[in-house]
Amino acid sequence: MFTRNYRLLTQEGHLTRSSLLAGLNSIRSANIGENHRGLFYSGLFDLATGFERLMKIVLILDHQQKNNLTNPTDTELRSFGHNIKNLFERCSVLPLENGIQQKLSLNDKQTKIVSTLTEFAKGSRYYNLNVLTSHSKNDDPICLWLSVIDDHIWSLRSDVRTKLHKEAVQVIDHSGMANNWQQNVDGEWVTMLEFYYLMSVTEKANPHVVWSIIEILRPFYGLLRHQCYELHKLYALHGKKDEIPFMHEFFPFFLIPKSSALRKKQWKLGK
Repeated sequence: MFTRNYRLLTQEGHLTRSSLLAGLNSIRSANIGENHRGLFYSGLFDLATGFERLMKIVLILDHQQKNNLTNPTDTELRSFGHNIKNLFERCSVLPLENGIQQKLSLNDKQTKIVSTLTEFAKGSRYYNLNVLTSHSKNDDPICLWLSVIDDHIWSLRSDVRTKLHKEAVQVIDHSGMANNWQQNVDGEWVTMLEFYYLMSVTEKANPHVVWSIIEILRPFYGLLRHQCYELHKLYALHGKKDEIPFMHEFFPFFLIPKSSALRKKQWKLGK
């Protein structure tokens, strides 16, 4: 019979996995067109939730390792805070402490992703409502995320960008809308040519954004696996079993190869 500790961690694993997959799915499908703009917000919300919960699972397991198999108190858990950047930094020292070679580190694109999720979690998720009430001290989360996408657009091969631009010119010329303007998701007015090109190139860049997120998450699989195996040994020494699930098993998608991730259009279990 599973213990309360086991059941609660299992529930947290399910919730974290669902949040991360939903976030990846939304970010993969989000675009600046009217029908897909809302996915930026839902993607950021789910990713921020998933990242925070994932790292708090890691920190709870670390606390058990270092404190005679006890969980942190409510006060200690609250002290972890909601700052995703700070949580990542706390987790980043654990691979070295546990003798794990794979490091928790970020490149420039990934740093911007974590910073954007941090700002969103801290208050930018209420940006629209706060602006309506003339009380916003946060950056527009969509502008922040468009900057993330822009980084990945410029990482596409130049011939890919050129091809997409030529296709956009052809479509707009044939539509007779060359002189029309369209308001972008960030509120800026752009020509229909620019708008159509941005939609096309965003669609092309989104899989690479998703891959950057997967690269951030990947080292957590090995860290969780190590923590759980070590904790199972410690619990066995105390004559206990079934105290914690193998938390890494909730996140097999952290290990997906790049080629598969770039082709993947839906992020769901079993697909």
